[in-house]
Amino acid sequence: MPEQGRADNRRTTVMWEEHLTETVGPGAAAHALPSLRFNIAPPGSSLYPGTGKLWWEHITSEQIQRIVKTADDLGYDFMTIPTHLAMAPDEAKEMGPRWVDSLTMAGFMLGATRRIVASPLVLLPLYNPVYLAKALATLDYASGGRMAPLMLLGYKPWEYEVMHVPFEDRGAIMDEHLEVMRLLWTEEVASFDGRFTQFPPIMSDPHPYSDPAKVWIGGRTKAAMRRVAKYGDGYIAQGISRAQFTEFMDYVVAQPEFQARPRPLDLQMYLFEGKRDPVTHEVLEQPRMSLEKDFLLEQIDAVARLGTNIIDASSPTGTGPFQNDLPGAPKGTTDVEDYLDRLRWFAETIMPEARRIKPANILGL
Repeated sequence: MPEQGRADNRRTTVMWEEHLTETVGPGAAAHALPSLRFNIAPPGSSLYPGTGKLWWEHITSEQIQRIVKTADDLGYDFMTIPTHLAMAPDEAKEMGPRWVDSLTMAGFMLGATRRIVASPLVLLPLYNPVYLAKALATLDYASGGRMAPLMLLGYKPWEYEVMHVPFEDRGAIMDEHLEVMRLLWTEEVASFDGRFTQFPPIMSDPHPYSDPAKVWIGGRTKAAMRRVAKYGDGYIAQGISRAQFTEFMDYVVAQPEFQARPRPLDLQMYLFEGKRDPVTHEVLEQPRMSLEKDFLLEQIDAVARLGTNIIDASSPTGTGPFQNDLPGAPKGTTDVEDYLDRLRWFAETIMPEARRIKPANILGL
């Protein structure tokens, strides 16, 4: 890592230690300094991007279990599970035709592991919130608190048409669904009379093992940032620049809902900064990518200084959003053994030094 990057990171650490000493007391920094965690996207849940030649088209259930068990043993912290409820034929070339049901796959992966946390993507407005609250609570309960669902709005009108959900109301539906699920997760007996959901007094047991249940929010709009401020335990940035990430986090911190309930947030963004079309996902600008150790640590340091505390390790391990056949893409993996070797290499070569990098305190805590 360049010396300038190391120096900047040391300054960030010292400033955070001084802040904790002043606001909490001597010795607080030793216990409260945040540390980086690492998220992977195990192969097999999708065939995205459709522009790549993906060996996991014919992956087996035994190979999926072996992958997530290995990631668990190596110390990776999260595993992302993508989803679409269906795929339009004319979009399959770019997006790939296969997208698993993320909740079902989360249960399968959690059953094969001990400590790693599953983060299934959830297109929230397309679900019945009473059913979804029960499904997510059951997964969290059965896994001992290893769920961090990523709630997304979705942006494909045809996906809403297929599910008979009004696309124009998706934002209001998402907000109401979040209210319903929090209510069912925290009250012994709950009732609700909203615009989209109504039910008499009911019990929804089990509640999540985690208290409170973790909910991550995604999105690229100020409305999404208001949801982070009000409901979120984390923000997982997809398809935005580093400058936009900083602007969004400033906006979150300024919201009255966040100021009324200040709290730590799990924060992640892409490790490599490129550009994709937000609708079609076509690559507009391939990022500079390398598997060279110093380069990777430099990029991890850069995003940590913006406040991210979860590192997206999907690109270095061969399943990232820019893993394609275009010039500049990092070398992909060729089979399950090659992928497992890549997981081990990143865990043993990059993660130990990267975990010593402390993310900046951008939330004013």
